[in-house]
Amino acid sequence: MMLRKITLIFFLVFGMSLTLMAQRSLPKNLPAFEKQLFRFGYSVGINWMGFTMDPTFEDTFQLDARQHPGINVNLITSLNLNKYLDLRWTPGIQFSQRDLKIIRKDSTPVIWDAKIESVYFELPVLLKYRAKRVNNYAPYLIAGIAPKFDLTGGEIENWKPVKRLVKSFDLFPELGVGVDFYTAKVKVAVELKFSVGILNVYKAPGDDFQYDLFSNALDRMMSKMVILAIQVQ
Repeated sequence: MMLRKITLIFFLVFGMSLTLMAQRSLPKNLPAFEKQLFRFGYSVGINWMGFTMDPTFEDTFQLDARQHPGINVNLITSLNLNKYLDLRWTPGIQFSQRDLKIIRKDSTPVIWDAKIESVYFELPVLLKYRAKRVNNYAPYLIAGIAPKFDLTGGEIENWKPVKRLVKSFDLFPELGVGVDFYTAKVKVAVELKFSVGILNVYKAPGDDFQYDLFSNALDRMMSKMVILAIQVQ
């Protein structure tokens, strides 16, 4: 519900900005910005990461994943391909948390909870297509692929040896929209991006894991994410 509200607010603000800023002609800031071959900057954002989970037996297990806001920090390197198209490489760090709950539905229900905290090192490669600049703003679309390496993997340290709840590598196709705003000194962008993991990150913890409910209940775990970011170049 929260993600739907955030997405709706973003598109309302996006539409209003296009309408208001196109009403009159203004002097252009940073008129030579698009002529630079390379451009550098940084991005700071908030993410909401969750799971799409498939149980081994739907009539036996109930699965639920609760999302918590996390933080993204990325560097931006842009290669100017032409007037409207950029190739971007945005390495960065992402902090995320998901609360996983598994319920075995029988005469005496059993509940298992886990807090999965992940720190991802990510290496997104993206294509950015910008519309024609109007005054000091320009909407754009962005799409690409983001390899992510989980440095923690929801490790549980209460038992030895340490167990991982998810695999350490995932691959995320990404698609988003944004608006570039040209100020007198820098270009600032507001971007909303959607990412869906295409790999099964479920990791069987082995026979010696104390909570066999995790092993018995899950067949597949796929990651999904929404990122709202502010970018400066």
